[in-house]
Amino acid sequence: MPTHYSRLQIILHWLVAGLILLQFLANDWIGAAWHVFQDTGVKTQTFGALLHIIPGIAVLLFAIWRIALRLIRGVPPLPAGGNPLMNKVANWTHLALYVLIVLTPLSGMAAWGGEIKIAAEVHDLLTSLILILIGLHTVAALFHQFVLKDGLMDRMRRSR
Repeated sequence: MPTHYSRLQIILHWLVAGLILLQFLANDWIGAAWHVFQDTGVKTQTFGALLHIIPGIAVLLFAIWRIALRLIRGVPPLPAGGNPLMNKVANWTHLALYVLIVLTPLSGMAAWGGEIKIAAEVHDLLTSLILILIGLHTVAALFHQFVLKDGLMDRMRRSR
């Protein structure tokens, strides 16, 4: 079992995080394009819409790559002596994040590419859920770093 995430796993983690941030920043533009489509039946591929669509596809592809690496390489163990309930929450949160970073782009593709209104509603819901889980993930990482001081975040540093 590895003691640290691999360089590629770390790069993909931060790349996906950055692309998801871009998704949120470009959300108003794709939303405006979606409303035009809903009102007129005409899809306009504006720069703003593409700034949401293309990184969304990239999130999906990188997420699949991350999942494959996780299955092949594994992940470092949680710090010894951790709270069993916190460990379960961490594992379930990670699983939910992986599911969301796959399903959210797929629902967006179904909405925009397939012109399926219900997929757009699902996409909005999944977007809210992913925001909540990213917040939980971030707060938990900071809690481990600054309160518990258990070395959890050391796993994200490249092993020597």
